[in-house]
Amino acid sequence: MRRATLVSLAIAAAACSPDASIPNALPTGVAPLRDAGGVPAPEANAALRAVRDGNAQLVASAPALVPPGAPLAPFVEARLYAIGNVAMHDALNAIVPRYERYADTGPLMPSAHPAVAVLTAAHDAMLGAVPAAQGAVDAWYGAAITSLGTPSGSAEGVALGHRVAAAILARRANDGTATGGVAPYTPGSHPGDYQFTFPFNTPAFDFFGTGGFADASLWGATVTPFVVQSTAQFRAPPPYGAVSNAAAVLTARYTQDFQEIKALGCAACPARSAEQTEIALFWVENSPTGWNRIAGVVASQRQLDAWETAHLLAVLQMGEFDSYASSLEAKYHYNFWRPVSAVALAATDGNPLTDPDPSWQVLAFPTPPVPDYPSAHATAGGTGAAIIEALVPGRGPAIATTSGSLPLVTRRFATVADAARENADSRVYVGYHFRLATEAGLTQGREIGAYVAANALRRLSR
Repeated sequence: MRRATLVSLAIAAAACSPDASIPNALPTGVAPLRDAGGVPAPEANAALRAVRDGNAQLVASAPALVPPGAPLAPFVEARLYAIGNVAMHDALNAIVPRYERYADTGPLMPSAHPAVAVLTAAHDAMLGAVPAAQGAVDAWYGAAITSLGTPSGSAEGVALGHRVAAAILARRANDGTATGGVAPYTPGSHPGDYQFTFPFNTPAFDFFGTGGFADASLWGATVTPFVVQSTAQFRAPPPYGAVSNAAAVLTARYTQDFQEIKALGCAACPARSAEQTEIALFWVENSPTGWNRIAGVVASQRQLDAWETAHLLAVLQMGEFDSYASSLEAKYHYNFWRPVSAVALAATDGNPLTDPDPSWQVLAFPTPPVPDYPSAHATAGGTGAAIIEALVPGRGPAIATTSGSLPLVTRRFATVADAARENADSRVYVGYHFRLATEAGLTQGREIGAYVAANALRRLSR
């Protein structure tokens, strides 16, 4: 109980803490804007600080999306980050057009001050997407704008920021997120079929005001993605290649996965190493925040300017949203059971090589209340890595990143692909997913990420 409480507190702290991963200060020795498009260096530097500051404020505002103490769904979080970062991206590219704009179609405003436009766009986007954060957002905006003084182009920057934020908010106003896709859901009665898991097995668990996470089974199929053509475009193949869940649990690969997670994923599993436990808890944090942090590290290391940083963050978070939508579509297409159900009900699965343990429980309680396959966490990680690889090509310095769900721990990776692989593995060690669900999620995520990177906010020809 103490362990579960500590994990819950760590997760809550992560959800409520501002993200400091994209520092406001320029890295020492960085020459601002390799491709300034005529923007003076002081304005270019201010624009980069504004992008980083706006992104950090988005993360700080995310907890206000839900009532105090309620869990913050990662796909709702990703939507906020996408809207805010797209607004900042569109503002910059309406001043110096280097990439396609997503929502804004107004005339270029080359006289607008970039930092003023970025800050105003972020402010308005946050007020529209998370109105409960207005007090904090207004205070942040007032301080940020005041710090700039009254530079030339301020009035134009404010007008442009208002315009681009209104455009993205209008485009996403009826995207289906607010309704949550809530519908009556009756679990299947065959071995392998998803069953509601404790404590989400008693109605109605309220999920951001929609009436129940466990019943949000239509969300992935009905929400409007940012970039992919449909949430089924990159659907993972059937679990274990079987024609039914009942057939899937009889396969040799399922038996292997069952034995692995039963040995490694429980609260006190002696077979799980200390490092595997650290990996499990490190990656519990919501993926949109974790990959936002990793993207910030890469942007700083590779000395991306304001336009490049805003572009990376906007494409990344649109991809994160689309990855969650696509994963949920597949989850409720296949409706495969979670390990906690599989271990408890193994006596009824028809597989003589799986032994039940009704007392088995995951390392970080509770199991998320959606089906197992594919892993949305792994999908989001694959998407994040693929987008960063595509937009910031080449091998950069090793990546050091932290996590709100395991404070004071830093993990290092040679590449973002290595981070995505460990992120996927973590879902086995924490007990949430069978190995195949993480592999399928990682593959699905990389496919989504490659598509999003190739089709969203493309670089304009010179």
